Amino acid sequence: MTIRRVTRRHFLWVTAGAASVAASALLAACGGSQATPTPVPASPTPAAPAATPTAAPAATPTAPPATPTAAPTPAASPTVLQARKLKMRVALATEEAGNFIAAEKGFFKEVGLDVELVTTQGTPGEVIPLLAVGDLHLFSGAIVAALVNAKLQGIDVTIVAGEGALRRGNVYHAYAVRKELYDQGVRTVADLRGRSLAMPSDAGIDLLELKTVLESGGLTLDDIKMQLIRLPDMPAALQNGAVEAAELVEPYATIATKQLGAAVPIVSGDALIDIIGDNFPISVIVAGPPMVKDRPLLEAFLVGYLKGARYYLQALKDPNIRAEVVQILKNRTPLKDEALYEQMTWPGVSETGKFDVSKLTDAQQLWQQRGKIQRTVPVEQLVDFSFVENAAKQL
Repeated sequence: MTIRRVTRRHFLWVTAGAASVAASALLAACGGSQATPTPVPASPTPAAPAATPTAAPAATPTAPPATPTAAPTPAASPTVLQARKLKMRVALATEEAGNFIAAEKGFFKEVGLDVELVTTQGTPGEVIPLLAVGDLHLFSGAIVAALVNAKLQGIDVTIVAGEGALRRGNVYHAYAVRKELYDQGVRTVADLRGRSLAMPSDAGIDLLELKTVLESGGLTLDDIKMQLIRLPDMPAALQNGAVEAAELVEPYATIATKQLGAAVPIVSGDALIDIIGDNFPISVIVAGPPMVKDRPLLEAFLVGYLKGARYYLQALKDPNIRAEVVQILKNRTPLKDEALYEQMTWPGVSETGKFDVSKLTDAQQLWQQRGKIQRTVPVEQLVDFSFVENAAKQL
């Protein structure tokens, strides 16, 4: 497999129309580690103040085998937590809606917390050191090899809840090929052999997703030419031939396939679930050492988050709540186009904050094979659902 990065120079020939689309989406780095990260500043930059709220998705949880469940810890009273100010790094992705809604609707304040949602231009790997020294208390983002490497280096970062997941009916990933190639007969996974395929990262859990998709067509990761491209740049890359195929994430899947007409999905929707399995975890909430050591504080935060996540799930069914959540997302993320919210597939989110942790074992084995981590870490050392379990009991 050939992996190369598409340079900025390569995109200078993008047509005016495609460049406009890429520019409008440029800031929305959905979730994972990025192909060409910008260095993280010494301290996080506060996210732009929201005028209205935001939301997040749902999933049917599977509790991890060896994760201990602590006895419920009553949420600390607002008078105790009133002065507690927390900083959480967010990636401004739609699957983080639970956090945005909790902030906008006052769910965090109800448990006595002042939660500041901040953003950086860096990858999760660059953000983790900020958690280690207490400059950040939590972060929301993709499941990446950097989490394992942090554990191996003795940094006590812990996955405490799941956020975005690929769930039946809410599959916000798609594998697509350039329309010209589709018209020429490139219409199946098997047809991707020898083709260039864009990915946002080669060290995230979606690499396991790609591997499984390729295997469904009798291919391996070595049978494609992987190119690392930022998610917002993928629609233009497909339109102008920089790549032949891509793993697209919403809203860029809709931009590329429906608005630009630059690509055609070959695996999408529930057909992807049939290949990779339901409730495939993508993004999570990670707590730093100070939060993990303060159980009442962390559980209070997760009470607020779960209320936000469940409100998001209501939006998937109730048009009135959906309109409110759209406004929250428009205020809290770079995605401002009302039409995109109508056209795109909304992410799945877990109402319990739990997911199938067996995927973490599979992902680690793949990362180790590809030299992204030196050795694997037992899942129970990476994930502790006891905090979110106790938080759920307080709702």
